[in-house]
Amino acid sequence: MALSVVVFIAFYPVLEKQAMEYYTGELRSDHFLKQFYWSNLILYKSMLDKTQQEAVPYSELYLTIEERDLLPEEMASAQNFETDRTAKELKEELMQNFDAYMGELKNEIMEGIAKSADYCVIDHSTGEIMKNTGRNIEKLFTDKKFKGEDASYVYYAMMTYDGVGNLSDVSVLDEKPDELLKCLQSVMSREWLKSDFNSFMSDSLYYQTVFNFYNDKTQVTYRVTDRPKDMTFIYALTGEQKDALCISVGGSANTAMAGYEWKIESAYERAGAVYILNCILIVLAIAALLLTRSKRYCLHKLEGVSLHLEVSLFSMMCMFFGFCYIIVRLVGYTNSGILNEIYGKYLAFLPYGYYAILTGIINVTVLAVYFGVWYYFATSLGEVFDLGLWGFLRERSIIVKLARWFMDGCRNRKERFKEEILHVDLGESAEKTIKKLIFINFIFLAVVCFMWMFGWMALILYTIVLYVALKKYVQKIQEQYQKLFQATRSIAEGNLQTQFEEDWGIFESYKEELSKIQDGFKMAVEEEVKSQRMKTELLTNVSHDLKTPLTAITTYIELLESENLTPEQREEYLGVLKKKSARLKHLIDDLFEVSKASSGNITFHPVEVDICHLMRQVYLEYEDRIEESGLVFRFYVPEEKVILQLDPQKTYRIFENLYTNIIKYAMPNTRVYINAKKTEGGIDIEIKNMSASELNIPAENLTERFVRGDSARNTEGSGLGLAIATSFVELQGGKMKVEIDGDLFKVKIRW
Repeated sequence: MALSVVVFIAFYPVLEKQAMEYYTGELRSDHFLKQFYWSNLILYKSMLDKTQQEAVPYSELYLTIEERDLLPEEMASAQNFETDRTAKELKEELMQNFDAYMGELKNEIMEGIAKSADYCVIDHSTGEIMKNTGRNIEKLFTDKKFKGEDASYVYYAMMTYDGVGNLSDVSVLDEKPDELLKCLQSVMSREWLKSDFNSFMSDSLYYQTVFNFYNDKTQVTYRVTDRPKDMTFIYALTGEQKDALCISVGGSANTAMAGYEWKIESAYERAGAVYILNCILIVLAIAALLLTRSKRYCLHKLEGVSLHLEVSLFSMMCMFFGFCYIIVRLVGYTNSGILNEIYGKYLAFLPYGYYAILTGIINVTVLAVYFGVWYYFATSLGEVFDLGLWGFLRERSIIVKLARWFMDGCRNRKERFKEEILHVDLGESAEKTIKKLIFINFIFLAVVCFMWMFGWMALILYTIVLYVALKKYVQKIQEQYQKLFQATRSIAEGNLQTQFEEDWGIFESYKEELSKIQDGFKMAVEEEVKSQRMKTELLTNVSHDLKTPLTAITTYIELLESENLTPEQREEYLGVLKKKSARLKHLIDDLFEVSKASSGNITFHPVEVDICHLMRQVYLEYEDRIEESGLVFRFYVPEEKVILQLDPQKTYRIFENLYTNIIKYAMPNTRVYINAKKTEGGIDIEIKNMSASELNIPAENLTERFVRGDSARNTEGSGLGLAIATSFVELQGGKMKVEIDGDLFKVKIRW
């Protein structure tokens, strides 16, 4: 970007030299020289007014009006041009229009000549001289060696007319005099006044041709002459006048003689400034795109540079074809000194020596911003190498996105309508679908009605297509019905694994109902199997757990009946009997309690309970056993009270069973975490410990009846602890869930 700024600024002197050639070249243009033609006509009248001491109308000098009676054979063709005006009225109107036209032209021409150039008119018949300057401009005619006394003329055009109005002599001074002479003679030979005035008068019906008609059958014609007589006209420019005329900008060149705006922008454009600037932009864009191929370069991947393609291209087109003229104007303002004039007007406090520095800063800043913005938009196109052309268009093109959205919308509408026809819900009203079909049919038939005789062919084709479509539609419904029939038969035969993956069309709504029936059958069968399995396991577990203490009790009763017992042995056997009977009672109590909980035949007495305090209280009751097992309990519970409506006794039993379960099955000398978190409506409790033995059964099975963590049944537990805890939690409106993560045992309770 910096290199682009330096290269473009380096072209400033070249552009200035070339632009000045185009400035001076305009002084040889037809448009500019045409103003001499009009000035000759205006100044000729002014000179006659001065010499004759009276105002001579333009119409008297340049307009000739004639009239004659129409011939009989001309009457018929003249009817279309009849008017109620008399010949006198028509001639007066012609003269008034001509004088008004020339009067407007005089104001425009003379205003420009007086302010932009020196002029001189020499009347050869009287010797009278009329000029707008104090310089001896007339010596250009009288003295061929005259070069100027007060100022040297660097440009002039001198035209001499003889007594009959012919251009007898033309002489010029210019950088390219031969070219100027040739152009000037060509311009002066044309009848500009005749063509322009005829165009001016063309709005009136009776002025559309060279002759005119009115009601007394008289023809009126006019003829324009544009030849001044016996006078010399001189137009000259000093060096200062020429420079001022060439560099005037931003509007009028302060001269109607020029007739158009002299603009720096136009001159520098023709000098090639736009071409040079655009070449630099193209090279800069290529460099920006090539730079994105470097793996270390990532500017084009930044979020702010990922622009839509249309935004980048539109912005670059505006800069390439539009904003470039702002830069061209900046070059012209810099080279022509316009910026210095602006500084002098608005920055009078700034020393003149700083003008060049300020101009340089402005140029570098503007060009840096211009090239920087161009580089930014060019870089945004670099993703095309990473995404590929089609991928880039899909991701970055607004038009492609809209086209895809439109095509997808049409495709989706088509598919939705097709699906709607093939999936009419027989359980609901099909009125909406029927209306759509009738509307489409109406539109097609309406189009056919405007096809005249070709409509019969369209109707025949439409009938064939409709027949084929209806036939396929009926066949599709039959296929869908067969799928429904086969699925229903399969379920009726007891196959509860029947798959419903195929499309049933209009019977699709029945698929969901059949699936529900099938799932219901599956659940019923699974529940029944599970119930039978649980009954079997319950009988096995109950019989095993009750048989063990009963066998021990029977054995020790037989031992007590022995006569050879010592008092110590009798005391030992009674202790064992007491322990086994307590064990048997505990099993029976747990069995009754879980049975009542399962049947709902249990009474709760809820009161306000501080659940966090209760968890700590249960821990204190079992603190001795916990210390014996080497376990360390870590409580992370809210400091404030968490009050819930619970049964204290049943809730105490929940945590008693959980802590007892931990003491029995947790790995010795490990930590147990009791976490509680207060929620908006209650509390979440989580208890975690490491299991001493491998947990090789599903977590949900641990809450079943008579299930223990050790499958060998080596502990004294009844297998009902977690089942009782779960029942008591759920009966009090909570949820309890057991999770296993390797050897990590977790219980989650939510109230």
